[in-house]
Formats: sequence, structure tokens, C-alpha cells
Amino acid sequence: MGLIGDEAGDELRRLEQWLRQDRELGRVTITAQAAPAGEGDMGPVAEALHLLVEPRVVLTAVAASLGTWAGVRRRAVRIRVRSGDKEVEIDASRLQDPDEVAIRIVRVLDGR
Repeated sequence: MGLIGDEAGDELRRLEQWLRQDRELGRVTITAQAAPAGEGDMGPVAEALHLLVEPRVVLTAVAASLGTWAGVRRRAVRIRVRSGDKEVEIDASRLQDPDEVAIRIVRVLDGR
């Protein structure tokens, strides 16, 4: 899962904290993937979050949490979620209803 944008690293850390605080996601393993440090960087910057989601029921909880998180963002954020060869990208600035995010993620990744 990744975020796209100028300040994606900051938003990705906020998303990681959000997901870790969600009690329904206690069985989800969350790992931050760092991008190589660039010239002038003080250290590595988070590039993506990897979530190990089992069983499928937890996918719905993750999708709902992402929808809620995206819905409360004040700045434009695009979220890219990938599972195997399936991928969905959501532009939170065009979000009408946070439940849309959950429905779209589950529909694309779970094939429903």
C-alpha cells in the first residue's frame, strides 16, 4: 500500500499510526518499507506500508479503516493498494463517502 504526493512520507507515517491504533486490525502485520536515502536526506523515508491480512474478513476492516482515514485528511491524498497483480488507486480529494473507499478496495482486491 502506498500514498502518492509531495508529502507522502509524512502522510504514510500518519496512516501507519492510524492503522496500528485500530483495534479491529490487531491481527494485521504492518511493516513500513523504506526508500533509499537520497542526497541531503537525514535518513531513509517510508515509501510504502506492507500489510499481511488474513483471513479475508480482515480485508474489509482494513478497507474501512483506510476509508475513514482518507475521509478525515485535510490535504489531497491518493492511496494505492495492491494485492498480487490486483491494484486500486483512490484519490481522497474526490471522495464523496468514506465507505466508497472500503467498497472499492474490497471489490477490486477480493473480486466481489
